[in-house]
Amino acid sequence: MVARLRMTSKMGMTDLEKAKHLFKTSGLAFPKIPEKLATELKKRDRWLFSTREIQMSPYNLDFYVNEPSGPQEEDYVVLAHSGHGINSYAIQYYVVLGFLRMFLHLGWGGVYSNAEADSARIRSCFSLADEIVKDVESFDASHIPEPMSIVCSTFYGSHWSALGEMHRGKDWDRIDPAKVLEEALDWLRNHR
Repeated sequence: MVARLRMTSKMGMTDLEKAKHLFKTSGLAFPKIPEKLATELKKRDRWLFSTREIQMSPYNLDFYVNEPSGPQEEDYVVLAHSGHGINSYAIQYYVVLGFLRMFLHLGWGGVYSNAEADSARIRSCFSLADEIVKDVESFDASHIPEPMSIVCSTFYGSHWSALGEMHRGKDWDRIDPAKVLEEALDWLRNHR
């Protein structure tokens, strides 16, 4: 009877609530879903939620980063956990919102990974990403002629660009994703 009540209560959840529940029960922070997209978030698979159709696994970071961008591109969110092998698993949180193109691809769930350290990194990065999304939602981007791009990956390196300038420090492939998010957030707040 108790199991039936739990299943019924889960079935009555929105897909956004299901995503929050999945992340919480997995010991993970949950990122801010932009307000205008939150009701469009759909569960596509157990660990895949998005506001757009998915034609390529979110694990393929390059596919999403290199998609053409421009005024015709629709805003979207992809939130997933995917990977392959025994240690190549990551949480993906991709947000295209106005002039922002932010792609977080953060290691979590591999056999040899440290779940506690990975969860702390994800929590830190999601907290900074939440601030970026919040600022972008209230940002007048009329003076920003091209997208701001933020790519943070524990596997493939992290960098960001704005106004045509790429910001990659020395050893960019080993830069802490949270540091890149901090730099991008500072830039955003200084260009209001």
